[in-house]
Amino acid sequence: MSLNSQAMSTKSSFAALLFFTLFFLTQCTAQKLVSGPMPGYTEHFESLIWLEVASDVLKVEIKYRKLGDQKFMSSQYDGPLQKKYNPIKFQLQHLEMGSTYEYELWIDGKKTSSEKQYTFSTRKLWEYREAPPEFSFIIGSCAYINDTQYDRPGDPYGQDYRIFKTIENNPSEFMIWLGDNNYLREVDWSSESGIQYRYHNDRKLPEMQGLLSSRNHFATWDDHDYGPNDSDKSYRLKNVSLQAFKDYWGNQTYGEDKNPGVYSSFSWADADFFLLDNRYHRSNNRYPDDSPEKTFLGNKQMEWLKNSLLSSRARFKFIVCGSQMLNLHNRNEAFARYANEFEELMNFIVEADIWGVVFISGDRHFSEIIKREQASFYTLYDITSSPLTARPYFSVLKGKEGENPDRVEGKVAVEQNFIKISVQGEERTDRNLLIQCFDIDNKELWNFKIDDDQLRPARD
Repeated sequence: MSLNSQAMSTKSSFAALLFFTLFFLTQCTAQKLVSGPMPGYTEHFESLIWLEVASDVLKVEIKYRKLGDQKFMSSQYDGPLQKKYNPIKFQLQHLEMGSTYEYELWIDGKKTSSEKQYTFSTRKLWEYREAPPEFSFIIGSCAYINDTQYDRPGDPYGQDYRIFKTIENNPSEFMIWLGDNNYLREVDWSSESGIQYRYHNDRKLPEMQGLLSSRNHFATWDDHDYGPNDSDKSYRLKNVSLQAFKDYWGNQTYGEDKNPGVYSSFSWADADFFLLDNRYHRSNNRYPDDSPEKTFLGNKQMEWLKNSLLSSRARFKFIVCGSQMLNLHNRNEAFARYANEFEELMNFIVEADIWGVVFISGDRHFSEIIKREQASFYTLYDITSSPLTARPYFSVLKGKEGENPDRVEGKVAVEQNFIKISVQGEERTDRNLLIQCFDIDNKELWNFKIDDDQLRPARD
């Protein structure tokens, strides 16, 4: 063999060794990132980034910079690691408002490999300067992830996971998860270990990772990510479920100091969002509907909601809940079955002249829009979005709800779907909501438009 041939052979061997070394290191780093990253809340000067790392990780760092800048800033996680499950959060502070940042994840001194650029944006100061910006958001509920060894026998309850990729490719500013974001099984809800396992296992689904990093995420819960089916305030491990929810979601707040729960609020442009907790303080469904002891939100959360609505100056006030709020023909777990609190809130909205209210809900394994006239001059809507991957509730159209007189005609979908709500209008006083329902292939199933003047009292 000539010297040139030997040199070429040596170079080829070195290149191959370098390739496999880099490939091995990349795979090792990828295995250390269990799920995420996922942007949570964002404000003018700070944003939250969530992720989960493997149990052998010693150090996690985020390097970030405003697009166009040369120098990275750095934030190192200083909380406990090397537990069985390690969901962690970075609260990036002292940012510049109205700016987009790119960021990198560094785990044990190595940058994680990703084909996409991770970004987040801070909020823009538009008030008293210009018209509110247009924006859109995705809503969805009931994300069942199959886990054969713990699932009930028979056909898998979880359906096609492609829907997460479809949502990822449908642009919006953020997504709100409406509950049943994962499904606790019989083996899960009896222990802290089981609850932690379910949150960890479902969140690491490969098909979900692109969606998680693609936009900001907010969430509330329903029975299946809280405890057993139809569970209420008597569930003995509700404090454990609450902690798991806090560990795996990125809302800015959860409940109040003297009243635990997942309820919280946030604002986006000229809209306020009030995320309710329909489980932690909820009475059992079997109480008589008109029992004065039967609570859905509980006194303290109801008072918080009333004060929040009174304080809001937003054009749109979205009240978000895991259960349907306005459906009088839902005999399962609707707010209307809690007659005293239902009437209390409806009467308050009318008497306090709270306009611009729209309800958003999940749970039902089908999507629909309910429309109700309150006190003959208030029009209220409840937009229900479900399911993401759980089995659809096909029989709803055959029962008494099939011809629900309060359903907006034709606005129902009994298949895997999600809903996109766009807040539109270039003038402060001329805004509207475009509601679009999409199937798993991003085909629009139906749409519906609500002008903001439809949400104002129509007194004579």
